[in-house]
Amino acid sequence: MNLHHLKYFLTIVEEGSLSAASKKLLVGQPALSTQLKSFEAWLGVDLFKRVGKRLHITAYGEFVLKYAREIKNLEEELLVNLQHADDMGKKELVLGAQESVPKTIIADTISKIKKIRPIRLKVFEGTGEELFTSLTQGRIDFFVGNFKPLNQGKEMYYHLLAKEKVSVWASKKFQSLKKGFPQSMDGKPFILPGLQNPIRHDFEKVMMQQGIGFEVSIEAQDTALQKELAARGEGLLLMGEDSVQGWVSSGSLIKIGDLPEIHEQYWLGIVKRTIDNDYIKSIMQSF
Repeated sequence: MNLHHLKYFLTIVEEGSLSAASKKLLVGQPALSTQLKSFEAWLGVDLFKRVGKRLHITAYGEFVLKYAREIKNLEEELLVNLQHADDMGKKELVLGAQESVPKTIIADTISKIKKIRPIRLKVFEGTGEELFTSLTQGRIDFFVGNFKPLNQGKEMYYHLLAKEKVSVWASKKFQSLKKGFPQSMDGKPFILPGLQNPIRHDFEKVMMQQGIGFEVSIEAQDTALQKELAARGEGLLLMGEDSVQGWVSSGSLIKIGDLPEIHEQYWLGIVKRTIDNDYIKSIMQSF
């Protein structure tokens, strides 16, 4: 058995036929069929049952498939982990930071990682969905976000980095809304994160429970942009106090009122690998 046998077998399963797998692999169908027969002969079992021109995976095939996928994952892990050391042996890790996470949270996380391990760190920002996909595929080592995504078949480890009480902030244009808060927010424009952000769901739930209507004036993921727009008077802002401290100190934003039912949580997450990377493991244990 070799890795080609596993690769061909997995592709046939994924594509559903020899002809489709042949086109994807750029391997002639007769050669692919020969390789499959060779693999079955080596294992001593039939992986597929042939019904006409179609292939149906057997119970043995399903059993082998689990191992084939694990071996493929191990191969991917090996290649990813090899990329973390250059010719001088210096370690490198990749941090994926959700664009809606305040830069202070990301910077604090980077500083702590650097204190734990003297490594070179690459940082990529993107949406939560983009980064989590990169994490599960091994393209990044850590995920910093404001939600704990479903594991999608991967075992996940999380550490809570920070928890903030959420308040409503705005420019002085909306100062009168302090009186009669939270009912004063009824019908007012808001600058809100996307629907995938937990704060958005929690806010809508609280507003519905209290019978308060609101207008989604602007939807934006980047927190720096949200604060800039709020400071220009474009709408009300939902955010934790630490995240707006500089804007409040400069007088650009003022607090309209607190929302004690809502909290923003920020998480550091990794995917459990078959063979753990010692650097990643030690960093997570130190948080």
